[in-house]
Amino acid sequence: MPKTFYDREAELADLIHREGSLKSGEFVVLYGRRRVGKTELAKKFLETITTRKLYFYVDLMEKKDLLKSLESEIQKQLGIVIRFSAWNDFFEFLGRQSASEKFVLLIDEFQRFLEISPEFITTFQRHWDEKLSGNKLLVIAVGSSIGMMHKITQSPAAPLYGRVSTRMKLCPFRYVDFRKMFPSLNEEDKIIHYAVFGGTPQYLTRVRDTPGTIHERISSLILKKGGALAEEPSTLMATENIRTHARYNSILQSIAMGKETTKEMQDYTHIPVTTLPAYLKRLDTLLDVVSKKEPVLGKERHGRYRLSDNFFNFWYKFIFPNQSALNLGNTALVEAHIKENLTAYVGRAFESVVHELLTLYLNKEIQGVKMDFEGLGSWWDRKANEIDIVAYNRKQSHLLAGEVKWTSEKAGVRLLDNLIEKSRLLPFTGTSTFMLVSKSGFTGECL
Repeated sequence: MPKTFYDREAELADLIHREGSLKSGEFVVLYGRRRVGKTELAKKFLETITTRKLYFYVDLMEKKDLLKSLESEIQKQLGIVIRFSAWNDFFEFLGRQSASEKFVLLIDEFQRFLEISPEFITTFQRHWDEKLSGNKLLVIAVGSSIGMMHKITQSPAAPLYGRVSTRMKLCPFRYVDFRKMFPSLNEEDKIIHYAVFGGTPQYLTRVRDTPGTIHERISSLILKKGGALAEEPSTLMATENIRTHARYNSILQSIAMGKETTKEMQDYTHIPVTTLPAYLKRLDTLLDVVSKKEPVLGKERHGRYRLSDNFFNFWYKFIFPNQSALNLGNTALVEAHIKENLTAYVGRAFESVVHELLTLYLNKEIQGVKMDFEGLGSWWDRKANEIDIVAYNRKQSHLLAGEVKWTSEKAGVRLLDNLIEKSRLLPFTGTSTFMLVSKSGFTGECL
């Protein structure tokens, strides 16, 4: 059966539009960390168009073997028998193919040229500047190493700097996209699965193809030796050539354990606070798993770092600290720990789902309240006061403050009273609307 294609409608439409309106050379960079669905999007695009096209996957092999592989793909896909002795020959061929009619070249794992045959990139630059940029040619470079793609195309010293028409960064699915893959689960189970496995499409395909409850899927895919996702965080770091794994692992574990400021991380990891920002920046820009959040209507120096990927958050909270037990085969011990703490863990992910919901409802109404805000997030101060949801519109002097609860108990009136009291600490004047979101509903008194 054909694969179901989920989400990515905007990116697909953009590529189709670029191909349809192609009059001169376009160079598109499609990047993102491994497993986010770049190749699936690329292949879906190629299936959609009727223009002559060539898809080439850059395998890890010697240059001469890579040239032979390219010759073979041209014969299979275009029916043209040709021989290349150097990259110059290929780009001259490309120039002939795109001189008078549109042609699409899609290169997957483009960043590997930097390791296998760097002269490909400099030769491409020369031919692009001299001729190809004026032809009816769409080149799409797909890369799964964010750092290496930046080195090739984005930094001022990059060989292809200034030649890129657009960069598309593919990110993991949002919850609204995630839901489409699991229509048979009830809403509560959807949120739990999202909190554990996150939104990386290939992870989710594994989850969908593994039968059982959430705990059975965790056991099969993560806890058991050889599980499909058991080593995924380490593999991702290797993809980006991240060294000093121990320090990065310590930082990621500290954030998963709730140490979200650099001072808290230093106390937990013993890594000097002066060097932490450099590590955190790499975890953000290269791996796309850490982000810094500022309190809405708060002070910037109160910012906190959080794991932006649910699967990494789960892995570093429950799996990484228990490697010894798992290596011994004592999965039962880790399973019991997860079952005991999963409900509390899901709460933060549930909060992000509610933030996403409010964003999706921008300029629409929820129970008669128009979601028309210029800022949205959470708020906290140094005195441990926190509000899960804060959205505001200064022009209309309107504030929305809310709390999100993922517990087995109904939300009571005390929660509402505390929310109203804390909202008075916010530096905002105007009308306020209060919002409670509770997995288990509300007491009669609260309603």
